[in-house]
Amino acid sequence: MDIIKQTITIQNKLGLHTRATIKLVELVNSFDATIIIKHQDKQADADSVLGLLVLETCYGQEIEILAKGTEAKQAMLAVTKLIEDKFLEEE
Repeated sequence: MDIIKQTITIQNKLGLHTRATIKLVELVNSFDATIIIKHQDKQADADSVLGLLVLETCYGQEIEILAKGTEAKQAMLAVTKLIEDKFLEEE
């Protein structure tokens, strides 16, 4: 099974904080795919709120997203859209 990779910049001002992380985890869990988020020298499964919070990502920082599984392409599109849409937050 192939792994899809994409680098994206965090767009929302608060970065990957608790509310944004919960949205991401809920989204990822709706797909038959494994998503890994990498930031600097850390990585976390995107189905773990605590794991994602430990990445300590802030506005303007780049993360790498890796996806594999039967719905990897759909999951990658959805995750990147959520990040580009600033996790649907006002700020």
